[in-house]
This record gives sequence, structure tokens and C-alpha cells, in this order.
Amino acid sequence: MLDALVARVWDDSPPSEVRNVLYTYVTRLRRILEGVERRSGEKIELRRQSGGYLLDVEPDLVDLHRFEILMARSRRVGDDEERARLQRQALSLWRGTPLADLRGGWFGRVREWIERRRLEALSEWAGTELRLGRPLTVIEEFGRVVTEQPFAEPIIEQLLLALSSAGRPMEALELYAAARRRIVDAIGAEPGPSLRRTHEAILREEVDLVRPAGTHQRVPAGRGEDFSVSP
Repeated sequence: MLDALVARVWDDSPPSEVRNVLYTYVTRLRRILEGVERRSGEKIELRRQSGGYLLDVEPDLVDLHRFEILMARSRRVGDDEERARLQRQALSLWRGTPLADLRGGWFGRVREWIERRRLEALSEWAGTELRLGRPLTVIEEFGRVVTEQPFAEPIIEQLLLALSSAGRPMEALELYAAARRRIVDAIGAEPGPSLRRTHEAILREEVDLVRPAGTHQRVPAGRGEDFSVSP
């Protein structure tokens, strides 16, 4: 366990006397957590266990756990207004880039996984807003998201649906054309079947915004060229 922790923090370039350095960091972290515990009144403990360390803390004190709890709760409710409220509450927990100050391959992989979870939640929230007849809310948010994540097909798909629902099908078709060029240029393949079906439905003016409650899709993360849609 300690070896795994060392590898995650320093990759293949640990400092000399790495275990002493690690113990120093653990001591500092315990002091920080003690301060947090005094201010919050919540019990937070970092203890040695099974050859490593265990951070014992209530899930509600960790933003990522609170996010997952709220999203799971949103999938169990039957009312779209309540679902949208829970989804917005979950998404409001995101502030900036996760683990932004931490370097290394393991932290990068965790950061990508966390970002995918945010995109999946955004896609779910957009579907709820569209069922509630609020496409402009989705357009306002997703123009920026597509700029940041130009290969996230479920996000692009929801924006296509929002534009079509708002009476702007030509903008939706232009968005699809730009997205398709990016995807083909990047990976040499056509967009996935769901995005293609939505594009074809817009062409035929047969868009159906009603989808099963709680529908969500895995979303690849990525960054690329600028694209914006005005609300």
C-alpha cells in the first residue's frame, strides 16, 4: 500500500528517503485535518491501516460523494422538476478543475474520470430541462461546454436537441457539421449512432425530446477548438 501511494504521488521519480518524506506529509496532513475538524465539528481521521492509510470522513463532507448521492437521488424521483432541482444542486458543487494543483499520471487519470462524471451529469440535466420545455437554459450552458469538450457526443447531441426545440434547426445542423468534421479529423471515424440518429431526426423534423427518466450516457472527455452558441 505504501509503495502504491509513493507511485501515485511521485510516479517513477520519488525523492531520496521517500518514506521519510511521505511520513512528513502525512503528519502535516493530520494537522490540517485536525484544524478542519475543530472548525467544522465533524470527525475526520487519517489513520494507518493495512499497510497504508485510511481517511475516515462522512461522505457528505466530500463534494464528489455529495455529487454522486444527489445524482443517484435524482434518478429515483418521478417528477422532472424535482429531478432538475437535484441535478442542479449536484452540478453546483463543481468549482474549477478537480485536483488542479496535483501533478502525475495517477492524478491525471482521476481528474479525467471525475470530469467524465460531470459531463454525464450535465447530459442528464439537459435531458430533464428539455422534457420540461426549457431549451434556452440548455443552449446557454452547453455552448460553453461544447467549446471545452468538443468530442463529448452526448453533450453535442443534447445541444442539437435544444437548438431544434428552440426553433433553430439550421444552427443545430451547422453544429452537427462542425462536430462531425472535428470527430472525423481526430479519429478517422463517423460520430456514434445516437448522435447520427438525432441529426437525421432533425433533418426529417422528427425530433422526440421525451426520453426515459434517468437516461444517461458515458461521455468521453477532451478539449479542442472554440465553438460557441449564443442563447
